[in-house]
Amino acid sequence: GMDFEAAMSEVGAISGATGDDLQALEDIAKEMGATTKFSASQAAEGLKYMAMAGWDTQQMLDGLPGVLNLAAAAGEDLGLVSDIVTDAMTAFSMEAKQAGEFADTLAAASSSANTNVAMLGESFKYVAPVAGALGFTAKDTSIALSLMANAGIKGSQSGTALRTMMTNLAKPTDQMQKAMTEYGISLTNADGSMKSLDQVMLNLRESLGGLTEAEQAAAAATIFGKEAMSGALAIVNASEEDYNKLAGAINNSTGAAERMSKEMQDNLQGRLTELKSAIEGAALQLYEAMLPALEKLVAGEPAPQESAT
Repeated sequence: GMDFEAAMSEVGAISGATGDDLQALEDIAKEMGATTKFSASQAAEGLKYMAMAGWDTQQMLDGLPGVLNLAAAAGEDLGLVSDIVTDAMTAFSMEAKQAGEFADTLAAASSSANTNVAMLGESFKYVAPVAGALGFTAKDTSIALSLMANAGIKGSQSGTALRTMMTNLAKPTDQMQKAMTEYGISLTNADGSMKSLDQVMLNLRESLGGLTEAEQAAAAATIFGKEAMSGALAIVNASEEDYNKLAGAINNSTGAAERMSKEMQDNLQGRLTELKSAIEGAALQLYEAMLPALEKLVAGEPAPQESAT
């Protein structure tokens, strides 16, 4: 009980929430503790990371269920997942109410490609700010990172490679621009509007896919540089079947995190974890009933005396 109370005090101190706002956050932490594998105290930890990201009370209320589902689906530390979600969503200019959608995207990517949520989070550290600035979506970015992951390019390596690809396409040198013009590669449509990242990837696959290995390597090295060319070629050379499978899974990922979370918990160990969370919920109720007496005891106030008869 004291641990939970202290955790919520920390959430309040970081977020500035008081009164009804802090009570609403406390209530959702308890609700999540009763309905998910995570305890109320763990849910409070998730709220702390959201508060550290600058989310207000309503944003935290909107975002917590999605974060908990993703952490449960991924089998990852709740604090790590909360950090990944808040940082990446900020970079992509997504609203907190989209946390469930973002969680579904990462859950689908991690289950459909040779990667996991922690590695995707590491990739997003490097590429999400640039992708967000260019108006690319989290879904398309996840598809690109997943294609690289299937070719063994993961974590910071894939994030750096994709960031370099985007940067070079957005601001090419004269030599890069010459090669891009030769192969018909561009970030913009004929009317000057920005292409989506999905359109850019299809453009690369169509323009470079039919070249010989030597021609592909030369073109990729010229446009993207030696460090990022492996990532670009992973996207170009992914089979049509793999590309469509990944794109389909990620673009139609609604409910993926919750479904995977339930599947992960569908065993004796999962049910025991849920039981522990429920027991903590009952313990919190007992603690709250005892709290007034405990506070008087700590303050050194004398116990009430019975009147003499």
